[in-house]
Amino acid sequence: MPEKKLVMGFDVGGTKTACVIMDETGRVVGRGTGGSGNTNFIPLAIANKSFTDAIRSAARQARLKSIEIECVVVGTEPDPAPVAPLIRKLTGCARILHRKEGECSMVGGLVEKVGISLICGTGSVGWGRNARGATSMTSCWGPIGDEGSAYDMARRGVNAAFWAWDGRGRPTIIVNRLLKMFGKKDMRDICTPLYTSPNLRKDFASLAKLVTESAAAGDKVACQIMKDCADQIAWFLATCANNLKMGKDAYRVAAPANAFMTSNKEMYFKMIRKALKAHHPKAQLVMPRFEPVVGAALIALDEIGVKWTPAVITNVEKSIGC
Repeated sequence: MPEKKLVMGFDVGGTKTACVIMDETGRVVGRGTGGSGNTNFIPLAIANKSFTDAIRSAARQARLKSIEIECVVVGTEPDPAPVAPLIRKLTGCARILHRKEGECSMVGGLVEKVGISLICGTGSVGWGRNARGATSMTSCWGPIGDEGSAYDMARRGVNAAFWAWDGRGRPTIIVNRLLKMFGKKDMRDICTPLYTSPNLRKDFASLAKLVTESAAAGDKVACQIMKDCADQIAWFLATCANNLKMGKDAYRVAAPANAFMTSNKEMYFKMIRKALKAHHPKAQLVMPRFEPVVGAALIALDEIGVKWTPAVITNVEKSIGC
């Protein structure tokens, strides 16, 4: 019996590189992770190591002595051309395709080719495609933008603590939580360890939990920050739908199922859903069916002629424990 064809999908974010190996029946046979592979923010050498770690760990789990991949789909914002030679060397695959993170998120989340996806982790993205094949992307401007992301929420929260400390802002328990995290008694003393982190973007984004936890405890400043962030996300999702002439119709948005979105009894998810419905009453923000990395692999299957039949999707579900 001939061996089943294999495809590979990547989800490359600001903090990690996820990889899956999937066979032509939809079964995920291997998964792996590495550090950040986004060459917009890190040197190529670090990105290459991240991809190497992700590929090799996925291959080990799949128990593959040698890897022969038919198609690789890399879900990332920057062109993956700089890391393509490494991927080609490790996978033996000549067909390496670039897809936006949003497309992989939408396909994984909805298992459809039409709809909208929300990426909201270190950064934020709204990506959609309509029935005519037109696409639109909103947000995704990096640390200067990425409204509503963990990075943006952390920035707002830390800034609120700074203002409360020097007298410009309202009192907030974020101050004490921030001081405790850094083991300091004076807010000025956290600036050096905060800004000299070797991975500033990732480490700064992790501070978003100070805002979400403070909001869950009833802190008014933190609650307002979360509401402002949710409003920003709803705005760029609604704009994405309007750009695609979908705003008057019922459409679905796949939300990320990460801890940032679902912590504290899905508080942030519910705030975004409410804000989105204020723009488009027929819109539905839903939890994703699969992760973006699985979406990337499904796109790769489609590229080699394998349709997303119920049997294929059932195999995906069974192989990842859904």
